[in-house]
Amino acid sequence: MTVYPLPLQQGDLIGVTSPSSGVTSEYEWQLQNAVSQLSELGYEVTFTKSVRGNNKLRSTTARERAIEFTQLYNNSQVKAIIPSGGGEFLMEILPYLNFKELIEPKWILGYSDISTLLLPFTLNTGFASVSGPVFMDFGYTPVDRSLMNALKVLNLKKDEHFSQKSYSLFQNNRINFNNTDIPMLNLTESVLWKSLEKKEYLTFEGRIIGGCMDTVCKLIGTPFLPIRDFIEKYKQEGIIWYFDSCDMNAADIYRTLWQMKYNGWFQFCQGILIGRPEGYSDVFDFTFFDALSDALSSLDVPVIYDVDIGHKPPQMSIINGCYTKVEFVKGEGLIKQFLI
Repeated sequence: MTVYPLPLQQGDLIGVTSPSSGVTSEYEWQLQNAVSQLSELGYEVTFTKSVRGNNKLRSTTARERAIEFTQLYNNSQVKAIIPSGGGEFLMEILPYLNFKELIEPKWILGYSDISTLLLPFTLNTGFASVSGPVFMDFGYTPVDRSLMNALKVLNLKKDEHFSQKSYSLFQNNRINFNNTDIPMLNLTESVLWKSLEKKEYLTFEGRIIGGCMDTVCKLIGTPFLPIRDFIEKYKQEGIIWYFDSCDMNAADIYRTLWQMKYNGWFQFCQGILIGRPEGYSDVFDFTFFDALSDALSSLDVPVIYDVDIGHKPPQMSIINGCYTKVEFVKGEGLIKQFLI
């Protein structure tokens, strides 16, 4: 069964590393504000040496990024790891990671390119991980309720459960930071979860797993992603998949889901959650709905899209490997996670 880390507590040390891109100088103010606000919430923070490095979209070399992550993970004083942000090339570190060296479970929180670490991590170790905000997201003022929920998830103990309701509003465009103004999330658009089958009521449950389609799809066919082992292990409970996308158009999304389907990812699937896409565009008359329908309708499982997952905040924090129940009622949703 899934192994859950010890809960993060106030006074604990959070480790920040950059396994993909580093933090460039124009975001230093946001980085420092995140440190200050987490300090006010009762947590200490430590950085690996390359967090502020950035060259060719990388904080440092692939080997160094892997070493920094492993050393941070195995530092007994560090109780949770929150990468600084996402990026493009996290997959480069995977050949240099030895998951057998990561002996004790420890919470790792992040999304976007961090999915390229979280999904292999949970599949290869059996340890839970959390898809949710990255460290830089804690630089918004005030700290949004969704980020407080992420900390609550890291505070959970084995056998506890946690429920998250769909939010009311979301942010449609990214916010630019400067060194004189620390903004809050600009939540202006109404949240409306949608059923691909156009149903008003849906419910399903199973073990949940997933990540950012843009990056995790690049791991298909590599030795880092033993998806079939996970599916076989939990086939009696069933599998729930969740995905979001960033910078994929409708055709990209369709091709990716098609590829996943014919690689056996959706065997024993009980339902699929798709987050709000960012950087998205239709391709002529081929739409987001078309992409999802053409790829997934033949599975005959519930598909809910425009869910609070991914790049358009606020986002729910989803525990990879956790037993999960999803309820959908007329455009609103509830995700219940059980640490069993």
